Amino acid sequence: MRTSSTFSILFWIYAKRIKNNQAPLYARITADRKKLNISLKRRVDTRLWNPQKQRVKGTAEKARDINQYLDEVHSKLFQSYQKLRAEDKRITPMAIKSKFLGDDKVERFTLRNIIEYHNTNMFDKLHGNTSRLYLTSQRYILLFVKKKCKVDDMELKDLD
Repeated sequence: MRTSSTFSILFWIYAKRIKNNQAPLYARITADRKKLNISLKRRVDTRLWNPQKQRVKGTAEKARDINQYLDEVHSKLFQSYQKLRAEDKRITPMAIKSKFLGDDKVERFTLRNIIEYHNTNMFDKLHGNTSRLYLTSQRYILLFVKKKCKVDDMELKDLD
């Protein structure tokens, strides 16, 4: 199956933040025309940076180390992209960054989780009429989601 999504990785130095001829190194992820920059927590001598090759010039040990690090980062970013494709997940620069940094295991909250959290933590602080109106609004929101998204009745069984 052919897809129309695009993906690219670009390494660049942040020229506006040069100090002592050292500029911070960034990676830019582009997926479907959306861009996201990631700081690589490294500084590069601006005189040795080759923007066309997106690498440090020379064969000195420091240049080799940085270039090897860039190769590793490129490989890991590409692997993150490939994993998202294999899992058939939505590919966004933020999703790739999360997978790359290992933040993809962060707990995701559903609308029901948020409503339960609100009811648990806020109801004792609200007036009785306000609480009643919140419950009515929450019920209508969940009914709307059920109708529009065709959510499985098992998940929303308490609405009926």
